[in-house]
Amino acid sequence: MYRQVYLFNVLFIIIIFVACTTLKEAANRAGGQLNKGSKNNVRSNLFKERPSYEPFNPIDIAPIGYTKLGTPILHESIDDKSIDPIDKKYTILPYNIRKVKKEITLRLGYPTDMKGNYYLLHAKQPIMRIEMINDGDTCYIKKYTLREKHNVKPYRISLLLDHSGSMGDERCRELQNAISSVFKSEKIQHEISVIKFDSEVSFEGKSNNNNIDQIVKRRIGMEGFGGSTSIFDALYFSIENFVIDSNYQPLIILFSDGYENSSTQNDIKSIIDKAKSKSIPIFTSAFGQGSDTLLLKTIADETNGAFWYTFGRDEFTSLFSNKIFLLNNYYEISLVPCSFDYQKINFVGKANNGGIATGEKSLLGFKEVISLNINFQFDKSFIEPRYKEELDKIAEYLKRNSSYSIIIYGHTDNAGTKEYNQSLSLERAEAVSQSLISRGLRKNRIKIVGRGEEEPFVPNTSEENKYRNRRIEIELVKD
Repeated sequence: MYRQVYLFNVLFIIIIFVACTTLKEAANRAGGQLNKGSKNNVRSNLFKERPSYEPFNPIDIAPIGYTKLGTPILHESIDDKSIDPIDKKYTILPYNIRKVKKEITLRLGYPTDMKGNYYLLHAKQPIMRIEMINDGDTCYIKKYTLREKHNVKPYRISLLLDHSGSMGDERCRELQNAISSVFKSEKIQHEISVIKFDSEVSFEGKSNNNNIDQIVKRRIGMEGFGGSTSIFDALYFSIENFVIDSNYQPLIILFSDGYENSSTQNDIKSIIDKAKSKSIPIFTSAFGQGSDTLLLKTIADETNGAFWYTFGRDEFTSLFSNKIFLLNNYYEISLVPCSFDYQKINFVGKANNGGIATGEKSLLGFKEVISLNINFQFDKSFIEPRYKEELDKIAEYLKRNSSYSIIIYGHTDNAGTKEYNQSLSLERAEAVSQSLISRGLRKNRIKIVGRGEEEPFVPNTSEENKYRNRRIEIELVKD
């Protein structure tokens, strides 16, 4: 009898072992099928184990004294006396820089307190000062054009959304709801792609505003996510697969609450260079005190984008509303640089309520042509004494950089015949050439060209504009 019981127990154990082994192999096969295509939109429906170095904290913690970002409001008409002077300090967000012939053109956001309040620039004195800075050396832009713009052209937007473990399911749900709400209320129909990422990158699909729920809520909350953070991989995937189309303006929006810690693509410089080669600005958002604000701000700066920093999930809707507002409402400024080697440009403007608005942007790489702050009286080629310092600066620069030559371009307004203006513009270029030679520059490093009235900086519609067109530009040429 004992033998029968013993044999029965052994047989039972064998059956249990075989059953467990079979189940494990089936699970492994299923898991292998899911993981095989995880980079291409096929992922497990289970939450991943949250790694110890990226803990989930359900409580939103903001710094003491922090004011939350609000829904964008444009204050078009304000009585100066009604605003406390202590509150009259605003930010101008410069973004979307591009080179158009000799000019740099960029967008300036409306002056804002970065909390949802926006103001128009002052009608009579919109821009008080524009500085171009390089290693402590500063020159001032005095010739520019400024226009208020309202966007009507749709964007092709790639949304990169962090769904790592530190976000948590509830925050992911609220992020998805906020994005859905904002884009559904947007009048311009954009083309939107959604990419969610943790330690892996998942393309969720593509749609327009009205159908955004199909992609942003294809998986609700943190379903299938919860791992570590691969910011670089998400950027790389988005940029590599971004198709430029002249019918759309390109844009990437990156949202993250953590630090890069699991990408296979680690060369962020190459990734940024690829975005710049495709002229794709990247708007970045850092959420919470655990986010890598330095990295996200640098990505925005380097790609001509804009950066936001928020701390509460109740700011999600306002965050994306402010992004859309900035895309649709801005000033466009065009200018010719006043220095060859410059690292950044600073703007000081005045809001319509009297407040001071400042902005700063890196401008590395835009330095082929500069405009000297030299203008001429009507029908004259004489250089006035007040321009001595301007000529001293350019002469010193060229002495320090002996591997460069220059082309000096003279310009006129449209008064007189084309033939006369051509000759007059050449005289103006020659006057500057002789002035630089007298400061020690060799003549063989200088070429002069007369442009006549053919390339006005502004329309010749007023005496002030005509004065601005009677100018000098200098092009730097590598020997």
